[in-house]
Amino acid sequence: MSTKRSFKAVSISLLILACAVFAAAAGFAKEKGDDKGEGGHVTFTKEHPRGDVRPDKALVYVVRPAKLGFAIKSYFLCDDEILGINKGGSYFFAYVDPGRHVFWSKSENVDAVELEVEAGKTYYIQQQVRPGGLKARTRLKVLTEAEGEAALAKCGRNATMTDKGREKGEEIAREHKDATQKDLDRRAKKAKG
Repeated sequence: MSTKRSFKAVSISLLILACAVFAAAAGFAKEKGDDKGEGGHVTFTKEHPRGDVRPDKALVYVVRPAKLGFAIKSYFLCDDEILGINKGGSYFFAYVDPGRHVFWSKSENVDAVELEVEAGKTYYIQQQVRPGGLKARTRLKVLTEAEGEAALAKCGRNATMTDKGREKGEEIAREHKDATQKDLDRRAKKAKG
């Protein structure tokens, strides 16, 4: 009887150890390279590059510091152009022409904000993720500089879009651009009360 219990305890311990080793190896492989499991649309590095403020462009950081929905991709666009793709705990930056733009994010839904950006200035936009019907829902929030720097510090990975990701982003821009106006109208109605 005692031998059976010992054997069972050892078997369970080995199973738990094997699962832990497998999970750690999978996490390491995912951290290192392409996001091949999701079509290879984005790569991640643990480097933390910063953008240079340019006199002719606005610098826009797009941050997703929360780990919730870690594996869910959020596409981020400016008007009709894909700027990047994030997953939980990552960020990227892009340069945008000065002027009024519609910044929008696509996951299960489309969420959009209209923002006037100035050349030589830095902006921070957070992609928030919430549970949705089939996938996670996305929500955008414009951050202050202090909030943006704090969120950026929580992001452990830099996201770089691949050519395949850019193609997917262009497809999203064509198929979902009309949804941005609906979301802007929703925000305006909500703001009026």
